[in-house]
Amino acid sequence: MRRLAQHLRLALAVLALAACSAEEPVTDADKALFLRVADLAQFGVRYPNAEAAESFSKAKQTDGSYEITYKFEASGDGRPLFIESNVNVGRSSSDAKLAENAGKLGLLVAFKNNGVEEREVAGIRTGKLTLLMKGEVPIGNVFTLRDGTRTHLLFISGLYVRDAAVWQKLMAPKLERLMAYSPDVKS
Repeated sequence: MRRLAQHLRLALAVLALAACSAEEPVTDADKALFLRVADLAQFGVRYPNAEAAESFSKAKQTDGSYEITYKFEASGDGRPLFIESNVNVGRSSSDAKLAENAGKLGLLVAFKNNGVEEREVAGIRTGKLTLLMKGEVPIGNVFTLRDGTRTHLLFISGLYVRDAAVWQKLMAPKLERLMAYSPDVKS
């Protein structure tokens, strides 16, 4: 799991270096776009002092597009969990398609190198959710969405969802916020 997370980080770092950017302050509206570890408490998943293990970043690219990132990692004595999520708001739908394809390519390389395969979860209404399998053991999920100029890529390892109704309950509010989101509004 840790090796897979390292490959994912490397792939995402390459994407970040591909474009020049300026860091911007992360707002509450930015944070509300993400599935966060606190959202999992309704399903009995809790981590003490979880906010201390979270990180956010927001960058405005030279072309005017935005990339906002959320990361959470818990290891040690408790249940290991890794969440990394990227939201990109491009200037055009072609920007969004490019961001989506670059993210997927990085994941495919990381998965292949670690013997992980994806199996699509049926019944997802918005976006695509896959169950990550190492052999016959589920180890996490990947969620992807592209809608117009917006993309959302979410990677979870150490916890997985295979029920479309549960996923909908977790993600519907986040996706509604994403569709109404404007990255240059300060809150």
